[in-house]
Amino acid sequence: MVLVLLGIVMFFSSARENFYSQRNMSNVFLQVALLAVFAIGETVVIITGGIDLSLGSLIAFAGMILAGIVTHLDLRMFTLGAVVLAVILTLLASLSVGALHAALIHKLRLPAFVVTLVSLLVLRSQSLVINHHQQIVISATKYPLFDWLANGKFFKDTAFAVPVPVVILLIVAVLVHLTLTRTRMGRYLYSIGSNEQATELSGVNVFRVKLFAYGLSALLGGLAGILWAGYGGQGDPQTGSSYELDAVAAAVVGGASLSGGQGSVLGTVVGAFLLHAIFSSINLTLTEPGLWRGTVVGGVLMLAVLTTALQQRRR
Repeated sequence: MVLVLLGIVMFFSSARENFYSQRNMSNVFLQVALLAVFAIGETVVIITGGIDLSLGSLIAFAGMILAGIVTHLDLRMFTLGAVVLAVILTLLASLSVGALHAALIHKLRLPAFVVTLVSLLVLRSQSLVINHHQQIVISATKYPLFDWLANGKFFKDTAFAVPVPVVILLIVAVLVHLTLTRTRMGRYLYSIGSNEQATELSGVNVFRVKLFAYGLSALLGGLAGILWAGYGGQGDPQTGSSYELDAVAAAVVGGASLSGGQGSVLGTVVGAFLLHAIFSSINLTLTEPGLWRGTVVGGVLMLAVLTTALQQRRR
């Protein structure tokens, strides 16, 4: 996968001289971070043998909740309090969505595909209902923290400027990686994905593990919604359309198996880099790049699934 990524970068970089420009590379890292944050949560769910199709709508829903709370609170003379409360309530709302997913999937034995697909539709609808199909603008001058979270940089105006979302991604990636590789919960996640019945018979509380997986996925989806709202300067009910497929593609390209039991944080981050290297290359070489996004995601996802299937057969 790394070789494919390098090959794509080398091939398309010759088409346009500004591919390696600091502005384009900074934008690529920013877009990768905005995708990889919630793709990591999707990876954890896929490791358990499940799937979360609600993330795209959850991002829009979280952004609308955040913008609505911030702009309608009576704490306008104390903006920091409004910001902190809005972030906490948004993350709690997102976490409750994940907990509901886990309960419906485990307690009622409903398919994860159906539960999260229904959630995708409901959350998108509620995003439109919140402000009657209209965006909610978040003033960058009144609430600069949101703008800084998505568009700010550490070591600004230097050659080593790092977008804030990249730092957030690094923190999330390290914490989740350590959880997967160094904790009992991480071993349980892989065990459930490999054989849920055997894991349950060995005394593991499967519901608690699924609650962790779907809760983490929704929590990171809510975090991504906050970042996207800051990035665009508004809560937009149309944000995140088909982003759940981007997350699945990044996870699967990174080595996660849709049948469960396989996946890693590093692989997902590299998968996100691969997707956005392709998107950036298309943007620089085609006149209407938006028309090809679905084709690229679908093709990459199909190729990754086919490769995994062939490897499993060979084993």
